[in-house]
Amino acid sequence: MNYCESSHQKTLEPSHYEIIMSMRYNLIKCSCGFSFGSTKSKENYCTKCGSTRNLVIVEKFENPEELARAISFANLPDEISEELILKIKEKESKIKTNKINNNNDLGGLSVLKKATDKQGNLTKSSLDKFLSEEGSIESSSEYLIGQAEVQGFLIRVNENTWNWLS
Repeated sequence: MNYCESSHQKTLEPSHYEIIMSMRYNLIKCSCGFSFGSTKSKENYCTKCGSTRNLVIVEKFENPEELARAISFANLPDEISEELILKIKEKESKIKTNKINNNNDLGGLSVLKKATDKQGNLTKSSLDKFLSEEGSIESSSEYLIGQAEVQGFLIRVNENTWNWLS
């Protein structure tokens, strides 16, 4: 048995996971003004006009999600880009704040309280509406209500309505 057949041999070829994790995701801008993404450093072409010339790598990203977001922003019409970017940042800030608040308030108990009406009733639809408006998409209304029921904070009145026990 030679060394290559040894059971202790380590392959020098990277695994599929290592290849994917080592990829660089490039934001590329074409002379036609269109931006697109690629993992190649050579042989790129514009997905809008087909050009292979005057392509510039604008930025490199570690993951495809960041690249997708950058492509979206890069291809926004100038007339709406500032307004849209501001709205997206506001929404992200709300989500981050709500995430922190939910983690600090016994798993989102304050969210349930805020979605409760003046009569002390909590409905699935009022909670869904509140979660949507606040950008809280980490947990579903069913999950939050279920947790509050199990912990003894809520009692079901009918199919879609709960009351507070404490």
